[in-house]
This record gives sequence, C-alpha cells and structure tokens, in this order.
Amino acid sequence: MTSDSKSVSSNSSGRASSGRATPVTEPTGNIVPTARSGDFMSFLKDMLSFTGDLSSMTCPSFLLNGISLLEYGDYPHILAEITKATSSEERIKLVARWFVSTLYGSYNKRVAESNSGEKKPFNPILGEQFLASWNDAEYGETKFICEQVSHHPPVSAIYFENAKAGIYGSGHFSQKSKFKGTTMKVVQEGRVTLRMKNSDEFYCLSLPDLNICSILSGKPFLEMSSTTFIRSSKGYTAEFHWYTKPWLYGEYHKFDGKVFKDAAATFVQDSPTQKQLFNFKGKWVGESRVTAVATGEESVLFDVQAQPSANIIIKPVGEQSGLESRRVWLKVSEALSSGNYDVASKEKTIIEEAQRALRKSRAEAGEQWKPAMFYWVDDSSDEEAVKACYTYLYSAKESIGTGSWVYNNLPHLTEQSAAPSTYASGTQTPSDAFSTAPSSVL
Repeated sequence: MTSDSKSVSSNSSGRASSGRATPVTEPTGNIVPTARSGDFMSFLKDMLSFTGDLSSMTCPSFLLNGISLLEYGDYPHILAEITKATSSEERIKLVARWFVSTLYGSYNKRVAESNSGEKKPFNPILGEQFLASWNDAEYGETKFICEQVSHHPPVSAIYFENAKAGIYGSGHFSQKSKFKGTTMKVVQEGRVTLRMKNSDEFYCLSLPDLNICSILSGKPFLEMSSTTFIRSSKGYTAEFHWYTKPWLYGEYHKFDGKVFKDAAATFVQDSPTQKQLFNFKGKWVGESRVTAVATGEESVLFDVQAQPSANIIIKPVGEQSGLESRRVWLKVSEALSSGNYDVASKEKTIIEEAQRALRKSRAEAGEQWKPAMFYWVDDSSDEEAVKACYTYLYSAKESIGTGSWVYNNLPHLTEQSAAPSTYASGTQTPSDAFSTAPSSVL
C-alpha cells in the first residue's frame, strides 16, 4: 500500500470541489533528474542482479516520493455508504465498490493528479504511526490509524472507523518485492476485516499484488495483478481478477470479477455450489460497471471521474508525537522537496542508524518491543465466524496468512471487554491517538 494523500480545496461537505479527476495510464514525466542519470543506471544494474527482497536495498534519494508507506488515501463517504444497504446482496456490491475506490485512492490518485511517475515511499521505522481523519457533512468523521508493528519482516497494521455511520475495519499488510523481467513485482500479504454496527454480517478481504512497470525508462507506473476476494460471514463472495497489460496489445489497469453465494466451507474455482449473482468489469483507475445476472441490469460500480475525493486532516508536525510519520521523516522530506538529494540521503541514514542502535540496545537488554495500538490474534484462537471466513479463502489466497493484527479498541470487542490489554504497550493509547488540538488540512 502506497499513500496518495494530497491536499485539495475544501467545501462544506469535506469533499473536493475541484471538478472531475483525470485518470492516466502512463505518466509522461521522467522521475530521474538529468544530473542523476548515471546514479540511476548504476542502481538499475544493482537491482537487476539482486536476488533477495528488493525492500532491503538502499534506494537513491531521488527515487523517493517523500512520504511514508503508512500514509493512505481513501474515499471515506463511499465507506460510510455501505451501511445504507438493506440486504446482503446490495451490501456486498457496496463493499466491492469501496474496495475498488480504496485501491485507486491508495495506489493511483497522487500519480494521476500529478502525472508523474511512481516513486518509492519511506520504509516505516518500527512503531511508526500515521494518524489521519476526514470530515463529511453527511457522514461525519472517518478516522484512520496505521502502525508499523514489525520491521523484519515489515508489517503495517491499520484501523479505520466512521462512528456516525457505524462502520469500522482492522487489518494488516506486508510487501515483498523482486525484479521480474522489466517489472518490479510486489507481493502483498495480509487481510482486512470490515464490520458494521447495523448488521451482524462482516467481510474478510484479501489484497492484490502490485507491479511497478516501465522502470527502465525512468517513468514507472503501477498496475495490479493476481486474484483477490471479499468473503462475507453469510456466504456471499466477490472474486476480482486484476490484469496487467499484455506485451503487444490490450489496455492498462483492467479488472473483472463476479459476486456469488457459496455455502461451501472452502473455495473451489467455479464450483457448482456457487450461485452467481453479479458480474463486474472495467478499469480500477477509471470506470467499472456491475451487471445483475438474473435481470441483465447494468449500473456503475465505481467511477473515478464522478467521485469527489476528500480532504485529509493531519495534525501539524509540531503537534505530532516523535513516532508519527511526518515528524519522523520531516528533514528527509524537506530535503527532497528542495531537490537536495545529498542532504536527504544523509538525514535518512541518521534515522536508519538510530534504529539499528535502538534494536541493538533492546537485544542486549533482553527487551521485547510491543506495538502501542495493535495485537496479534492467530486464526486458531479467533472468533469462529472469522475463522470460517478466512478458512474459506485460504485455499485460494494463501497470502492472507493464518492470523490478524487487531486494533486494541475494536468496538464489538470493547463492548465485551475482550481485547487483552496485556498486548498493548507504549506511551500513546488508542483513546488519545486523536487529540482535540488544532489540526491542519494538508
């Protein structure tokens, strides 16, 4: 997951009023400064010969985008609108719509608006946090929390909630990168569980793989690949197929899929137990449509150009804790913004060396670090309904793993006093993650 959060003009609804978005297929700008072309070629040679996870390589500072991997873009009103559904069939369509909008908001929005190439985000330090919110006149505030819960391997845990609409979700993601041909392949592992207060039905989601294309030209852009699923606790399933452009023909950013109901305990491709309800297809960076199998009725699933984005609200850097992303990476980001790549590299090295020293001191003292806002739950000890959902998906998508990073204060667990406080540590608690201090719209 990369962040595509970007400041936009605001209106009373909290949504952008600057007109229709303009999705792009390939960026036109070269991300490599002319003076750094020699360094870029050297980096390419190293990358092409590298056999491990590319995230462990040191990336030249001129290829960094100036934001943390934890930063996130979304369409929060689309999330809140899920709660308006009055049936399971309608609800899973809205969950699928939100899923597509989230992928666009996270992976393409910033690049589409700037028409620049894809750059690498900062690898978050252990315990790093990103806290943000969005306000909407109809649906109120949506909060988003992300914490880096592991550094080796890198794992980021997320929580989002709209209390007024009564919808929330918790999950995690991890990325492993390798170079394949002329493309960087990013395998995403993890899952998200989505819940609503006005329904006992919940949803388990898997994540697509990412492909960074056209790296050798200096104009990289992102496509998605693989198959992903949304599985509801009542047996409804959305199956997505994400496609990269073929070598000689075709289009970028296409996907298709279907929604079906299946009472089976595990997923089997095209099983006779599946009752197909909807088909969908389109471009995740443009327009996609959904068709009802029974009636042939067709409607828009998600349309980038028709949907207003939202103003993201983040506390000023001076009011952030020492672990919040924009404070952690402030000096590096400032140097990148001014084009001073040598200073950016120096400041980034200072952060990385401080983290190595901290890990060493913890190891010598026998200290075990624990996240401040999340704890791990293995599937074997999770709720039976959650276990059943992920068991269904595991045969088709092993990258969902066998457990979840869970937010300390999940509403349904808090009411039952079931969240084990012994897992939580750190100076910042979930209750004070969002303060009432003045914030700035960035």
